[in-house]
Amino acid sequence: MQPLLSAALTAFIIALASIPSLIRVAKKVELYDEPDERKLHPNRIPLLGGMAIFAATIFSFTFWAAGYFEQQHLFIVASLIILFFLGLRDDIMPLQPIAKIFGQAVAAMLVVLFCNIRLLGMHGLFGIHALPLWLLAFISILVILFIINAYNLIDGVDGLAGGLGIIASATFGILFYCYNDMLMAVLAFSLCGALIGFLIFNFHPAKIFMGDTGSMTIGFILAILSLRFVELTKSVQLLELFNSRSAPVMVLAILIIPIVDTLRVFTIRIVKRRSPFSPDRNHIHHKLLQLGLSSRQVTVCLYLVNILFISAAYFFRDHNSATVFYGMLANALLFTQLPHVLLKFKKIRQIA
Repeated sequence: MQPLLSAALTAFIIALASIPSLIRVAKKVELYDEPDERKLHPNRIPLLGGMAIFAATIFSFTFWAAGYFEQQHLFIVASLIILFFLGLRDDIMPLQPIAKIFGQAVAAMLVVLFCNIRLLGMHGLFGIHALPLWLLAFISILVILFIINAYNLIDGVDGLAGGLGIIASATFGILFYCYNDMLMAVLAFSLCGALIGFLIFNFHPAKIFMGDTGSMTIGFILAILSLRFVELTKSVQLLELFNSRSAPVMVLAILIIPIVDTLRVFTIRIVKRRSPFSPDRNHIHHKLLQLGLSSRQVTVCLYLVNILFISAAYFFRDHNSATVFYGMLANALLFTQLPHVLLKFKKIRQIA
């Protein structure tokens, strides 16, 4: 456990120490997230927080996980560097969605094809078990792309993406420690420590934003942790924890807020014949704010919901995995839709 705590502490200190300087640099070069009618912040906020998250995570990971590295694991670092420069370019001068997806796909292909972080089966999900390896590789790339963009899209309220990232990375870190996969555990705790340092400056009222540099780093790391965990439970059996059928349920619970909110928002946009990546104010945090919750209340509420789903996945791990999976998905969709329904009733009462 000592390397894991050391990794988290190292990343925390680097992030905490570097962010004040990054705030000054962002102000000097006038690199801000500008307020507009869609965004929630009324003031210009510096945008370079993702640099601290990336630097703290990558340094701590490579330093404390050096003893667990194999040659193919260098592709994780290579992919993170690609996403870092892609995100930084987008923060400085916004890219077209197709260009971002292409860069993300390149990073995803590196870890899927050369690091062997991929699905090797469907574990009974949707009633499917075996698929051709090429199709599983393609699905793995799509999963990584989806999770990257889910964390990008959920980054809409001070402290939300960072806090959800802390919950997810800490949970994965503990799970990988239990399964004795120290490389992935160090990666998870490195990200967790970096995000704690960042959240001190990002919780409402935020002094800095993570930008796409940060959200893509978080999403990518959590995506590869998810794929690795699902396959690890197939090869390493710990009866008191998860089997290969219940592992996807746990992954869903860990990533539940970004995944379900993105599915919901993408569906709404497609039904309205708009691009899935076109901005709007239909996210769960927007709806909770419209109900009258403060920014801090929205953030803490979604933290607690995330923890509740993780706890449910753990306590129901011995039940029928398909039933628990679909039940969680249905409840999460109902939860994300509930604020919209309450707002409709509120408008009807006002008219009446």
